[in-house]
Amino acid sequence: MAERPKDLIYARDEKPPAVSLITIGFQHVAVICPYLVMVALVAEAAKLPQEAARNAMGLAMIAVAFLTVLQSLRLGPIGSGYLCPPVVSAIYLPSAMLAASVFGFPVVCGMVIFAGGCEIAVGGLLNSLRKFFPAVVSGVVIIAVGIELGKIGLGVLFDPQVVHDPRVNHMFLTALFVLLTMIALAVWAKGLPKLLCVLIGILLGYGVAALLEVFPQDFSTQMVRSPIFALPDPRFLSYNFEPSLMLPFAIAGLASGLRVVGVLTTCQQMNDAAWRRPNIESISGGVIADGIGCAVGGVLAAPGMSASPSLVGIEKITGVTSRILAWPIAGWLVALSCLPKFASVIVNMPRPVMAAALFFNGALMFVAGIQLVVSRPITLRATLIIGLSLLSALSVLFFPEFFKSLPSWTRQFTGSEITVAVVVSTALNALFLLGTWRYGQLRLGADGTPLTAASFDSFFDQQASEWKIPAADVKRVREVVDQAIEQVAAKTQGPVRIQVGSDSFDIRVRLNYTGNLPNLPDARPRMDLVEEQSFVSGLTGYLSGLHADRIERSAKGEECEIKLLFRF
Repeated sequence: MAERPKDLIYARDEKPPAVSLITIGFQHVAVICPYLVMVALVAEAAKLPQEAARNAMGLAMIAVAFLTVLQSLRLGPIGSGYLCPPVVSAIYLPSAMLAASVFGFPVVCGMVIFAGGCEIAVGGLLNSLRKFFPAVVSGVVIIAVGIELGKIGLGVLFDPQVVHDPRVNHMFLTALFVLLTMIALAVWAKGLPKLLCVLIGILLGYGVAALLEVFPQDFSTQMVRSPIFALPDPRFLSYNFEPSLMLPFAIAGLASGLRVVGVLTTCQQMNDAAWRRPNIESISGGVIADGIGCAVGGVLAAPGMSASPSLVGIEKITGVTSRILAWPIAGWLVALSCLPKFASVIVNMPRPVMAAALFFNGALMFVAGIQLVVSRPITLRATLIIGLSLLSALSVLFFPEFFKSLPSWTRQFTGSEITVAVVVSTALNALFLLGTWRYGQLRLGADGTPLTAASFDSFFDQQASEWKIPAADVKRVREVVDQAIEQVAAKTQGPVRIQVGSDSFDIRVRLNYTGNLPNLPDARPRMDLVEEQSFVSGLTGYLSGLHADRIERSAKGEECEIKLLFRF
């Protein structure tokens, strides 16, 4: 049972008053809306007419509303049960821009549906994929996405139609103002202004753009032509599939799934004062829900959605994590989707404002990737993965002509720095998994070593230092094994042999001893069980309360063995 944090005003399953639901819901929507510029960018790359772009914007809002509600529910294996609203994600932007510019909007929709399916698979295989996509690989992927976003932002500003525009100086001045505003708020502001730095920068950017007259030249005409109220029209939509884009979109789905894992872990920490470790079942359901929402977004013209850390940050600041808030957020989005003039404002976002926002988001994502990489100890293997992957990825930017000259079948592997980073980092990580297990052994109650938990702690601390195991992981293993030793020591007839192994992802602890089953208060074995079954039944009641991820036990006569597996 989760322990309610004292700093929350309305916790996960509590219902705020109606006025609070409406106002806080609108606050979340205000943060979601600037990310809809991704829809405008992709629509522009696909050369969609203005009316179709407005309808795509409205449909994307409905898709975000759907995923917001789905994520807040717990429907069997689907949904996390937490308030974790999504945004149209920059993770998908590079792949979506490529698909839109080369193949058109139908391929964007079809490939986003495919990416959603890939993310669903990631959610279902979360534990199995853990070793193949550790923090170092995930961080490299996010770093590459940040670099690509920065490149796209600069491309928007340095586009020939901007450079040759008579208003070019005013455009550069507007972009600089927006970027400096976002930086100033992010560094020196506190509370909500700090979290809303992107939104505030964009709003002020609109004001400066109006003063300097750098809006698109047909902006006024488009606003006049847009009706006040109209349901989004999906008749412009169609769907197609392009096999050559499978890898980039699969990578985007994977990166989105990894991001959801991190965001939902934060949600769990905020909602449980006694939080000790992630609830994998809830996180898996959240990743699956995010994948379903992404696929639905593809059906509704949204070029990829993912959970937003900024929105979770707002929950922390306001002290409101109630998942009931998902419904008013969805209501606001559906209402705004029926206001074409509002969609036109986003579709016609001034290019310098758009460029500054993308560049700023790229910088934040780049640093987020670095933080993820260094969240675990940097071993020689990790050093090689980071260095070789990022240098290989950057070579795509430095030598584009060489990569264009390669055979066409290689394009899906070398088409962007993101795909190169993923291919190289995952291949190196898979290679380095070979021969990574290291072992240490100890005999308690023999060779002058007392049969005490303190003896194990001293031994394990030394091994952990050699193997560079983080202190938090060491503490968790010690707490579990210390309790097991104390229980086993009371009934053993000789020494306890302990083997500890680690491969930087898992820690295995095996205890072998001669003795009997400890007397445990809540473990009364059934009289009809044979000896080994009795051992398993009795010890399960005790060990299941320990925080090991997997427990195996066996007994042959008086020879007993306990195996504990810890995943990190």
